[in-house]
Amino acid sequence: MTGAFRTYQPTVTRPITDDDLQTPEAQLAYALGPAIRWQLWLFFPANDDGFGGLAMPCDDLPRRAPVDAAETLFTVINRVGRHAGASELIVGLERRGGPDPGRLDREWMFAASTAADRAGVRLRAVLISHTRGVREHAPPAPTLEIGE
Repeated sequence: MTGAFRTYQPTVTRPITDDDLQTPEAQLAYALGPAIRWQLWLFFPANDDGFGGLAMPCDDLPRRAPVDAAETLFTVINRVGRHAGASELIVGLERRGGPDPGRLDREWMFAASTAADRAGVRLRAVLISHTRGVREHAPPAPTLEIGE
């Protein structure tokens, strides 16, 4: 997989400042840190419409995305989008290994992209929390055609 990415790594040279945490992606990367175990995170950033934000760890999902993964994620994303007013989503994949997405990561990334697109929630980024830090990846292109 190619595309833009940004790496967040723990720093030992100076303390974290507010300037380091200006974006929702940076805030989530700081909260995630290096991976401990496999789990998928759904992070809905606060917005100007009064939604205060929500972080949901999902630690009971299989490592390989099941066939109905997009439908399962759609149920959650749609409910939070419609009932709580969330308009954007950042997905976090926490797992051991390196920073680049592998096949299993890409399966979850596409499932999340499809679910968010169908729910009308903008997928801002995918963060991969790996053994040494966190890397931000551009989300995959929406998988649904407009009007579907």
